[in-house]
Amino acid sequence: MKKVIKLNLLFLLTLLVLSCTSNTQEVTKSPVPPVPYSHTDKAPVNPSLPLASQTQVNQTQKLPKQPLAPVRSVTKVKPKNVVSVQIKETKYPLTILRTDNKEVQINEAPSKIIAFDSAAVEMLYSIGAGDKIIGTHSFVNYPNDTENITKVGDAFNINMETILTLDSDLFYIFFERYVSELESNNLKVIYEKSLNDNIENIPERILMWGKIVNKNNEAYEIASTFEKKYSNIKSFFTNYNEGPSIFYDTGSLWTPGHDTLVGNTLDLLKLQNVAKDVSGYEQFSKEVLIKKDPQIIITANPDFFYKNKEFQNMTAVKNKRILTTKSDSLSIAGPRFIDGIEELIQIIYSPRFIKYIHDNKGAKEN
Repeated sequence: MKKVIKLNLLFLLTLLVLSCTSNTQEVTKSPVPPVPYSHTDKAPVNPSLPLASQTQVNQTQKLPKQPLAPVRSVTKVKPKNVVSVQIKETKYPLTILRTDNKEVQINEAPSKIIAFDSAAVEMLYSIGAGDKIIGTHSFVNYPNDTENITKVGDAFNINMETILTLDSDLFYIFFERYVSELESNNLKVIYEKSLNDNIENIPERILMWGKIVNKNNEAYEIASTFEKKYSNIKSFFTNYNEGPSIFYDTGSLWTPGHDTLVGNTLDLLKLQNVAKDVSGYEQFSKEVLIKKDPQIIITANPDFFYKNKEFQNMTAVKNKRILTTKSDSLSIAGPRFIDGIEELIQIIYSPRFIKYIHDNKGAKEN
């Protein structure tokens, strides 16, 4: 009997131990309580981008190095005005050396100028001194305001009576013929020969006018813009060896030679001027032009060539390369001359050239 009781007690103890073991295992498997929120001021690393796995990192490290594309060296310049420094005001008296080597003294900024020269008129207007012009010649037509200016003659003849009634304090003329007569009537005369053969002299003439009328900053801005555009164009076309042949018709088959501003322009753009052996301007005969057979003709009158039976076998006519400029910018050695060069580039080559030339500063940077 005692043995039976002992066995029962042993059995009960065994069940009790097993029950306790089962409860312990279930507690261990209970979920872990969440960690309390802890604030931090540190920003997470790239919160918007997932971190690469170690496998991705390894793959990235194993990629071969890619060759770098050739990059043109470019110097970044902070935007600034064309006038980077303040130009000093003119100190009078100012001495101007004329083309005939005679010195003219200007004691104060002139306010009543007779500008007997289309280029001088455009320069004065460009620097904000157009209101100082009281007289000019009848061939001046730009800008539109010039139609209200008193005309004192045509391009090569003056009306002395009209000139004297205007009581000017400065007379500017581009040829020598009337200089002595003007001076004998007690007029202050600046004689500067027309700029006929060097584009780079145009900015210098603009600066001269700036000094005369004390508009130095304005003149510097216009001259600087001209020079920069010209420099970019010149740099761009140094990469070209030879362009198409060209005949530049100024009217009735008159054409400029190599020693003219237009001749300089054709050389600048690597165009082959069929009148390159001409000095100044010369009128071609139809026979000579047909023999030269240019690839391009620039003219204000295309029908003269298209409708003339004698010209039908010329290359420019057959290829419809008789071109016309929209402005007369290349006929006047003033601030607009550079615009005329750009227009010629557009109609002969491509409008895209202009954007490329100036965006890339002549296709090269220092």
